Amino acid sequence: MNGLDDLTGLVLAGGRSTRFGADKAGYAVGGQAMIERVRDAVAAVAAEVWISVAAEGAPPRLPRRARYVRDHYRDAGPLAGLHAGLHALETPWLLAVACDLPFLTPEALRTLLAARTPEADAVVARTPDGRRHPLCACYHARTLPVAAAQLEAGHLALHAFLDRLENVRYADLPDAPLRNVNTPSDLP
Repeated sequence: MNGLDDLTGLVLAGGRSTRFGADKAGYAVGGQAMIERVRDAVAAVAAEVWISVAAEGAPPRLPRRARYVRDHYRDAGPLAGLHAGLHALETPWLLAVACDLPFLTPEALRTLLAARTPEADAVVARTPDGRRHPLCACYHARTLPVAAAQLEAGHLALHAFLDRLENVRYADLPDAPLRNVNTPSDLP
């Protein structure tokens, strides 16, 4: 079940970076843009990696060619990006990762992917404090109708989406690779 052929990667980069104060995706961490670091980690486990972007506006600039997936819903947050990725999906699984996880590693993603089962709707990263990370998760294609229903109802919270899924599994990961960068002060 843990092969590259049944999985498509999606880096969510459709946010406005308002808390960060600048284009967060393009901000360099360790000499490389955050979005590139995340894309490289995802590319180590998925044969194809897409970039999720907002319904309007220019996509982030990447030095290498990328396939962009545009949100179908405007101003609907990360759930809209996840929905767009699930809608375009041609494999059974979508590995969805936020672009502001610059310390994410292929090893952490392999742990996540190893927790998949045929009956799982999603496998979500969880830190030792029990916090769920729905933007470091693997979603089965069958979750698309639930995402669409949530968006149509105006329920945009990812945790509410997870709560509507029937079979969610968790992969316990250390804090470090899931360190989210919302402001420049979040960086070491």
